[in-house]
Amino acid sequence: MSEKVVLCTGANQGLGFAIIQVAALRYPTHKYILCSRDLGAGQQAVQKLRDLGVTAAIDLVQLDVTKDEQITAVVDKVTSTYGRLDVLINNAGIIRLPSATDLPAARATYNEILNVNITSVALMTTAFTPLLYQSSSPKVINISSGLGSIQNSLTKKMGRAPAYGASKIGMNGLTVHMQVAENDRIEKEEAESTGSGGKPRIRYYACAPGALKTAFTNWWPNGRSPEDGAEVVVQLLGDDEGKFEGGSYWEFVEGEMKVVPW
Repeated sequence: MSEKVVLCTGANQGLGFAIIQVAALRYPTHKYILCSRDLGAGQQAVQKLRDLGVTAAIDLVQLDVTKDEQITAVVDKVTSTYGRLDVLINNAGIIRLPSATDLPAARATYNEILNVNITSVALMTTAFTPLLYQSSSPKVINISSGLGSIQNSLTKKMGRAPAYGASKIGMNGLTVHMQVAENDRIEKEEAESTGSGGKPRIRYYACAPGALKTAFTNWWPNGRSPEDGAEVVVQLLGDDEGKFEGGSYWEFVEGEMKVVPW
């Protein structure tokens, strides 16, 4: 596998931390950009990764995905340091319970959830697209949830968190529409015989890591380990052969990759 530049948001703890841990131990020649809202927490995360045996290059950056100036600063840093981005992992996300009695508070909660879980994913992807086009095989991996599946939500007993679940359904829709827009770009350029201007096709994925035992779930005792949850992301990250078509939704269960129904 060729050396990749991989950026993961919300990576100082939980699933994001586990993604870098599992990927860096498996692919130690890659360069990993660990994004953390708090630099102190990020520094602790880097040291913990070193203690776990990670030898790969890790670049710590401060990033709150809701702050446009920080997104721009990280884009500038990645541009000047690496000149490209091979894999963007939009992991940062939140879960909140809106008030059932205070409408202004409930609206603020919905706005916060949608801002982090959909809008910021869109803006992060848009901001990094020029750097992704500098890669030979660029990927965007969006961390969804089992609750992001409309079919499974309707037919299976699952957690009920309407605001959070709706945000993940929306993020899945964003993933699909970004992929079809990218496919349309390629088709149009081929039809006009102009080529793609050297721009590769970006592959966009949604994935469901499963309910994990992390701070995000208040350490739910029946949750999977974050390392198990990270496996679906690392499988997608490591796919150089194009086994996984862009615009698809995945989970890793029972030792294999499986498509999640939309």
